Amino acid sequence: MEKLKWGIVSSGKICHDFVNALNDPSGPAAAGNTVVAVAARQLDRAKTFAENHKIPKFYGSYEELAKDGNVEVVYIGNTTGQHYDVCKMMLEAGKHILCEKSLTTSISLTKELFELAASKKLFLMEAVWSNFFPTYKELKKLISAGHVGEVTRLEASFGIRISGVLRVTSKELGGGASFDLGIYVINIARLVFGGEQPEEVIARGGLYPSGADSDWDVILVFSGGRRAVLKCSSKFELDNTARVSGTEGCIEIPDPFHCPTSFKSSLGHEFTIQLPNQAEHKYNFVNSEGLAYECAAVSEAIRAGKLQCEEYTTEDCLYNTRLVEEINKQIGV
Repeated sequence: MEKLKWGIVSSGKICHDFVNALNDPSGPAAAGNTVVAVAARQLDRAKTFAENHKIPKFYGSYEELAKDGNVEVVYIGNTTGQHYDVCKMMLEAGKHILCEKSLTTSISLTKELFELAASKKLFLMEAVWSNFFPTYKELKKLISAGHVGEVTRLEASFGIRISGVLRVTSKELGGGASFDLGIYVINIARLVFGGEQPEEVIARGGLYPSGADSDWDVILVFSGGRRAVLKCSSKFELDNTARVSGTEGCIEIPDPFHCPTSFKSSLGHEFTIQLPNQAEHKYNFVNSEGLAYECAAVSEAIRAGKLQCEEYTTEDCLYNTRLVEEINKQIGV
């Protein structure tokens, strides 16, 4: 099998973790994928990144990467505010795309990119890696099978102190707690409630001086009074756990709930995985080894001629983006 050739947009921490996971020989991505080029806005940063990860080509602009005919798919890991322009450039150049969340800063821009990708028969996915973890797949299977009965309530929180990070606090850069952290609690709500649209969204939160959201509390009300109680903060530490309650029992997902290696139910079901563990370099973020699951699924979909992955579809992305937009509207972003 010929390896799928990746280009990397940006040389930041998440890009390091993605390439590190892709190359891990004990993971599911290494056999079918290879990184052939990296681009950063500063050539010396791209060169250092390339040397560190043994990447043959490096560029000092994203435009140069777009013109590289050897690159089949790009991983975009720059700031959210740049995603739309870079995605559009790469799609126009005929590249498949895996773009870090959030894909864009609005539902209209997100729809535009998906329409462009579809017109060119190119793969485009927002990189919500949670859904590719074996733990999330098992969680979805259990809920669908009625393991805890009918789901009546979800509680999920994600909060870490990153208020000193400019990409989070700057609205101009596409910052905000919603785009960086809130997407994860919204995403698990969609999974737990089977993609059902909430009947009501109640949001309260705070803002940074730039106008980007800093933290929020949200209640999603579903049919029959079932609820998701969600918390998100870029200013405060929260539990970073999730609890799914049903008519027959509950499932508890420990910190970090968005990339878990285990969970257990009150009915005696326990599920645990071992992450890939032979990466060449250290990781910047918790459980980034699991990025390999996402990468492997994307490459399989592209080889099969698919424009999306079943684990995280275009509609999943649009659902999450609509909710982020509604939450931000209510809290004054």
